[in-house]
Amino acid sequence: MKKFGLLFVTALTMIAGAAGQKPADLPMQEFLLRARRSNAVATYAMLDGTLQHRRRGKDAVTMPVYFGMIIHPDRTFGQLILDGDEGYMLSQAKGSGVTSMVPMNPQKDGSSKLDAVGVRADDLVLSFLFCPPLKELEPETIRGLVPCRVFLLDNKEKKETVKVWISREHAFPFRAEFIKYGEKEPYRDLEAGALTKKNDLYYIRRVQLSGPGWMTKIDFDERYAAVGLHDEKSPAPVFRKLNKR
Repeated sequence: MKKFGLLFVTALTMIAGAAGQKPADLPMQEFLLRARRSNAVATYAMLDGTLQHRRRGKDAVTMPVYFGMIIHPDRTFGQLILDGDEGYMLSQAKGSGVTSMVPMNPQKDGSSKLDAVGVRADDLVLSFLFCPPLKELEPETIRGLVPCRVFLLDNKEKKETVKVWISREHAFPFRAEFIKYGEKEPYRDLEAGALTKKNDLYYIRRVQLSGPGWMTKIDFDERYAAVGLHDEKSPAPVFRKLNKR
């Protein structure tokens, strides 16, 4: 059983009231704890979208993607489905920063669409936010619109540092650069965008990942996005079956 951080799930939907509190001037450790937020009440999200992968010298690959989750105060359960027929079930205990990811249909030959499109599960779930901070850098405004606090984090497991830009207003990470120990330039880049409010919850509609010679973009369609408070007696149909191959 593989282990991954699942902060993308816990950060993907957040209570609007919590985001409305002004975290900009919190001390570094408190601010980072806010960025690692978990909800005080159970919520869910069901997001359908499109993944597009481009790699130098090869044809572009496009496929549907689904991401669903139920976020309890003490535990999160999620599901990622690529192209309707490759799926992963995820779970995370509160505060652990580590998530179990179990393939729904492991392939005997070890092939994986997730690997083929250049996506690491820990990229999608923003697990780098659980890495200890080395220092806070000078604040920056990204895209000319989003004032951010900027931190340098230390990922000893992957032997890399992570430079992350976190919105001063929402304490939400909008960009991260991954730099291997001893190197100066990043080898991977992650951007999250289109923070959207629905039913008093925020979720993100766009994730872009890139590296030398490749780029992957995931866009969730807001027309079909379903987010809300989780009802144990009448739960939303968050978890889906895979299409038969």
